[in-house]
Amino acid sequence: MPSQSLTLTAMSVSDAEIICSWVYEPPYDCYNWPSWKVMCEQEIEFADDAIRRQQYCSLVLAQKLVGYIQLFPLASTMRLAIFLAPEHCGRGLGRHATALAIAEAGKRMPGAEIDLEVECWNQRAINSYAKSGFTITDQYSYSYKGVMREVFCMVYKPEWELA
Repeated sequence: MPSQSLTLTAMSVSDAEIICSWVYEPPYDCYNWPSWKVMCEQEIEFADDAIRRQQYCSLVLAQKLVGYIQLFPLASTMRLAIFLAPEHCGRGLGRHATALAIAEAGKRMPGAEIDLEVECWNQRAINSYAKSGFTITDQYSYSYKGVMREVFCMVYKPEWELA
């Protein structure tokens, strides 16, 4: 799929509601969100208007929502989270989506370190991030939604820094 047709847009309420309907198969089901109704009742993440505007963008291909990113500022670091709709995973969009996320992070926090967390078992994502210039720098565990997560922290190293 041509990268120039994948675009980043502000996440709309409609996009957020669609994302809540996505169903990932195991082991990726840890990325499933609660229903939109529950998200709104509990003001979880992108159901909160301010958080959605500040941290979330939609990935659009041929006018169709195919994924989303989160840009979460942490002191001097911009942490990324990049998600593709289940039917678009493993189809070559990861590097294009990652490039758009890196560019947006650079606009929002020029000069900041860019990193992300990825489950240690998610080799598909690890490979995609590595091809996009991310390097594993740390490994740690923490509890999220009552489940222990074992993750790698990967930091973006532009090609000119690797030389």
